[in-house]
Amino acid sequence: MYEFKFWQQLSHPSQLIHNLESSESHHLKGYLKSVWAIFGFTLLFFIARNLWGMNTADLTALLVNGEGHLYSFARMMSLIGSILAGILFFVFHYYVITYVIYLLTKIPYRWIQKIQLYALLFIVLEKTLTIIVFAIAGFSTPFTLFSLAPMMAYVYYQDYLLFFLNQLTIATIITVWIQYIFLSNWVERPKALLIKLILIQVIVALLVALSSILPILTWIEGWLGQ
Repeated sequence: MYEFKFWQQLSHPSQLIHNLESSESHHLKGYLKSVWAIFGFTLLFFIARNLWGMNTADLTALLVNGEGHLYSFARMMSLIGSILAGILFFVFHYYVITYVIYLLTKIPYRWIQKIQLYALLFIVLEKTLTIIVFAIAGFSTPFTLFSLAPMMAYVYYQDYLLFFLNQLTIATIITVWIQYIFLSNWVERPKALLIKLILIQVIVALLVALSSILPILTWIEGWLGQ
């Protein structure tokens, strides 16, 4: 069984490609440690973001009104929600996106998972850097500085367009680049693969942008109240 060395094989794609092709079980020694490390890093990011107070501004009214116990309970529920969001985020990028790429390319699912782990790390790293900048500035915005959304907001402000651009960041470019560098070795038409990888990012960005402008929580509250 070959040993999986995360950073070494990122800088030497041919080594990882050879090891995957040579392994009948698709298992690499030490790979699960990397999976758990990145999973833990993802959860830590979501927890830290919640503890900093991002997206919890609506709860401040409870504290101002002297409802300290209710505020503490609400913050605890918010923290649990952030942990669940972190789990779903990891599952989506590590399992769902991997499966979509598998359907479009027919490359072995386990091979794609190894590559997607790298993409996931850079996505979370970018989000972490965004939160660090927000913490230093002392405030947060709906848009990340690693996208074109902040600049576009000065020229033309349209919610859906801005939230769409906000999903297309430097990490998006790195993700497509990593996926292409590795996966192009296993397909006959690399250009077609690149188009598919870009389309996946665009479609995901469109869906996330749509969810950002729709009053989903209001709908859920209304449904529960009926």
